[in-house]
Amino acid sequence: MELRQLGERGLIHRIQTSLPSPARSGLILGIGDDAAVIRMAPGKSLLLTTDLLVEGVDFDLALCSYHQIGYKALAANLSDIAAMGGLPRYFLVSLALPSLTSVSAVDQLYRGMRRLAKRFEVALIGGDTSSSSRGLFLNLVVAGEIEPTRLVRRAGARIGDQIFVTGRLGDSRAGLEILKLHASSHHKSQVKKNGAGKRAASNLQLETLINRHLYPMPRLREGQLIASKGLATAMMDLSDGLASDLRRLCESSQVGAVINLSSLPVSSSLSRYAKMRGREPSEYALIGGEDFELLFTVSSSRSNRLIKLQQKGQLKVTQIGQIRPRREGIRLITKGGRLKTLKAEGYEHFRT
Repeated sequence: MELRQLGERGLIHRIQTSLPSPARSGLILGIGDDAAVIRMAPGKSLLLTTDLLVEGVDFDLALCSYHQIGYKALAANLSDIAAMGGLPRYFLVSLALPSLTSVSAVDQLYRGMRRLAKRFEVALIGGDTSSSSRGLFLNLVVAGEIEPTRLVRRAGARIGDQIFVTGRLGDSRAGLEILKLHASSHHKSQVKKNGAGKRAASNLQLETLINRHLYPMPRLREGQLIASKGLATAMMDLSDGLASDLRRLCESSQVGAVINLSSLPVSSSLSRYAKMRGREPSEYALIGGEDFELLFTVSSSRSNRLIKLQQKGQLKVTQIGQIRPRREGIRLITKGGRLKTLKAEGYEHFRT
C-alpha cells in the first residue's frame, strides 16, 4: 500500500495506534486535538528542543533504512535533553513524504522512534503530516523537564575547570565513511588497497563502527547523574564534532581551552580501522560528528567526586583538557608536545 491510498487521516490513525501514549501524570490531552495539553509540575522547568532532518542533506536512503532514520532522529533530540541534565517526557513528529512512499516504510520510520521511546519512556503526543515532492522531511520536537537548580548550560565554564567527555569519540564518522565506501563503485579497489576488509574479525569491527553511526545512544543517564550531583559547570552534546562543539562551549562561556590529543578516548575498533585507512584515530575523534557523547567541564574542587563515580562504575568519562583564559584561544597539544591552534572543523550547514 502507498500513502496516496491510505490518505492523511488513515496515516494519523495508524501512527496513533502504533505508538499509544502511556498513562502519565501531567499529560492531559495527546494526539487528536488542536494541541497537546501538559500540566507542569511544581518546581520543574520545561525543556524544549527540535531537530530537522532533510533527505539528501542529513541522511541518504541509499546508506540507511527508514527504521534507522527514525531511531536517529529521536536520538539526536534526546541527546539535547541529556546535555541539559534533563528528563525527556514527550515528543511530536512532523513529516513530509512523497505520496508514492510505501506505508510499510512509514511504519519502519516510527518503529525506529518507538525503539528509543520505549527505552526512555517518552510519549508521542502529536505532530503534523504533509506530502512532499522532494523526498523525506522529518522534524521532531522533544519536551522534557528539570529542576531549575540542576539545569546545566553551555555558559558556565570557568578558567581552571577540567574538560571531560563521556564514552568514545570518532566512531560515528568512521561508520559513515564505511557505509559510503560500501556504496561506492570503487569500494573493492579501496578495500584491496587499504586492507579494510580482512576476514571476520575486521568485518566485526566495521559493523561496530557502522552501528555506532546508525544507532547512537543518547547519554541521558549520564547527563542526569552529572546534573543531579552538581558536577558540571557547563555541558553540551557532541553532534557536529569535538573541534566545532568545544568552540561553541567556549564562546558561550567566554573562555579558551587546551586539549591533549593523546587523551582523546577512541575505541579499539576505530584504532584498527584508522590504521587500515592509513590515518590517525584522532582525526576522526576531533572532527567526527554525531557521536552524541557529552562534553562538559568540572571545577578542580569537584573533580574528585567525578572520579569516585567512575571508580564505582556509574560513569565512563575521560579528562581531555582544561579551560584557559579567552585570550589564549582554543589550542591542541599534539603527540609531539607542541601547541597548535585547534581549527573549528566539523559539520556545519550551508558550508561546503
